[in-house]
Amino acid sequence: MAFQIPPTMFSTNTKSSKKEGPKMMSYDEILEKITAPTLTTENWDGILTFCDKINGDLEGAKTGLKSLKKRLNNRDPHVVLMAISVLDSCWSNCGDRFRKEVSSSQFINELKALATNSQRLVAEKTRVSIQKWVDNECKNEPSLSLIISLYRNLKEDGYSFEINEPGKKKPIDSKYANDPNYVATAQEEDEIAKAIAASLADAEKQEKLKKNTQSLYPSAGGPSNSNSATNLGPTQNAQNSSVERKVRALYDFEAAESNELSFVAGDLIVITDESNPHWWTGRIGTQQGLFPSSFVTADLDENKIANKTSGDASSKNAGEIDAQINEAILVKCLNVLHECDPTGERADPVELAQLEAASYAQGPLIDAQLASIDRQTNSLAQVDIAIRDVLALYDDAIQKGGGYYPPPQQVPQYPPNYPPQQHYAAPGAQNYAAAPQNYPAAPGAQNLAYAASPQVQNSNPQQQYYQQQQQQNWQPQQF
Repeated sequence: MAFQIPPTMFSTNTKSSKKEGPKMMSYDEILEKITAPTLTTENWDGILTFCDKINGDLEGAKTGLKSLKKRLNNRDPHVVLMAISVLDSCWSNCGDRFRKEVSSSQFINELKALATNSQRLVAEKTRVSIQKWVDNECKNEPSLSLIISLYRNLKEDGYSFEINEPGKKKPIDSKYANDPNYVATAQEEDEIAKAIAASLADAEKQEKLKKNTQSLYPSAGGPSNSNSATNLGPTQNAQNSSVERKVRALYDFEAAESNELSFVAGDLIVITDESNPHWWTGRIGTQQGLFPSSFVTADLDENKIANKTSGDASSKNAGEIDAQINEAILVKCLNVLHECDPTGERADPVELAQLEAASYAQGPLIDAQLASIDRQTNSLAQVDIAIRDVLALYDDAIQKGGGYYPPPQQVPQYPPNYPPQQHYAAPGAQNYAAAPQNYPAAPGAQNLAYAASPQVQNSNPQQQYYQQQQQQNWQPQQF
């Protein structure tokens, strides 16, 4: 009777095998397929398959993101762009578990590195994805606060969250093509309006400052002298016009206009009008003009002035020699500048000139320090890029190369009753008692034929022991 094999025993269901094919593939294999460098557009079928694999696995969010991190650190920018598309799709389709993994402290640094990447397209696409996440899913989910913090930090650092595509511009109407005043967008129009408003405000401030300066800066012998004199009362005007006194110059002053008086430190100046507290009128010989009142002193002792001038010069030189970066000096100089009167009605503090000189002396030192910091930052950035490249190469080597397994050791075979193998030292003659000298030999012992192998003097202790046991257990045959 012939035996028939049921047809269902060796039949295969091709349809079910096709369905289970992507599930049997690992996360890395799927990602290599959907982020291949040869792709020109996103493989959405493969991306959705990757999302389904994550949703069907309890540890899919963590495992899938771990595999995705490898592709995000790839040296090929095209692969990274494809991986960002996969990440954005997983964010939208893989639920809260995957989003929490993305917002974890372990992955947020990777996301920041992508958002500030040197490749413009990679950084812009990452920032656009972050902004979309913040506007949609992160609003009502406190567990995604790290994504919001990253978005705010990038915005404070001045990063843009729009993709700049120079090739895509709004077409300009042909009749306005040659018009320089044509504005294409409302944003550009607002920027121009703000610039015009700021320019007008600046012009008004300059005009007010100019008027105040003219009122506080009288001309020699001009009508402003009479106007300022009338404001001081008749007694003081008469005293200023009738009494002349001498003062001595403390510092050098060079005239910037034709109505000013030039002098050097130590010159005697005859005051003819001091109605204005900041600018006096005086003469030296036949020359007459205006000069600042803070540049002269009523003390006519020339030695004191010389000592003061030399002391100022020595202190200035000492300050230049001992110039160093000092934040306290800069802060103090700023505070003094804020307290100054921009209208000129109140005189500037005496220490302002020294603080300004000390602040200017720190300029080259600060520039050198900033250059050194920039060099260190650039070197650290290069080290970071090198480390990422090495890690990417290491990951590729681990994926492509197989593990090394040492060959199995051969275990020697022993007889069934053989004791366990141990490492013994070769027995010496001192370990055995000497045989009696006059002990009679067994009858016929010299004619006995042993069944043992003649290689008794083998150097292997294990074989010696085995042969000795055979000799001890051997008994001569009885005939």
